Amino acid sequence: NADAGLDFEVCVDTGLIVLSGSPSGGTWTGNGISSNGTYNVSIDGSFDFTYTFGTGNCLTTDQVTVLVNPLPIVSAGIDKSFCIDAGIQNLLGTPNNGTWTGAAINSNGDFDPASAGAGNHTVYYSYTDPNSCENIDSAIVTVNPLPIVNAGNDTTLCNQTGVVSFTGQPSGSGGVWSGVHMNASGGFNPSGIGSFDNIYTYTDGNGCVNSDMVTITVINPTNADAGLDFEVCVDTGLIV
Repeated sequence: NADAGLDFEVCVDTGLIVLSGSPSGGTWTGNGISSNGTYNVSIDGSFDFTYTFGTGNCLTTDQVTVLVNPLPIVSAGIDKSFCIDAGIQNLLGTPNNGTWTGAAINSNGDFDPASAGAGNHTVYYSYTDPNSCENIDSAIVTVNPLPIVNAGNDTTLCNQTGVVSFTGQPSGSGGVWSGVHMNASGGFNPSGIGSFDNIYTYTDGNGCVNSDMVTITVINPTNADAGLDFEVCVDTGLIV
């Protein structure tokens, strides 16, 4: 008797399979299978194949069902961006319980921007379903560097009334000053001697923040002394 074997399952991305019937030397038919049992798996579904052996009234047949399972629908999520100092970021893929691979990421999806470095990085999320079918998706993770911030050189001022303006770089609406005797826009008002640390903080268009510090030393001014008034005669000539 012809024996087509047991029913079985494959994944839709399996590719070429060869069915084996017994006794050998029979012929296969059904859904695009070649007579020798070669079948290219390309679509999912349930497919019946018939194995025929013998001739005339000695001809026997048997049927096998091949269940072609679809791949799971897998998503690594949308592309993401982080500042380089953001710390460990946990990425989530679907379905749950898949595996992450790629630059600076562990299998659980913990991505380290500092380890990856500034730039674009491709990460991959793979998932294997209960049918042992696997699929994979990728996402781009952009790591943005911190802005280069400069509060300027340390400075010495005299303890006299009047606001002195300081300008940090980069300038613009993203920058703000903080510190003793300093307003947010960079106006420093000397009020007592001492050394004062003031910080310029800048947030760039990516939301990344960096800061720099300038030390402003306030000293008492040295008063000018022109000496006492005095008199000379008109013919004195050069005096010093």
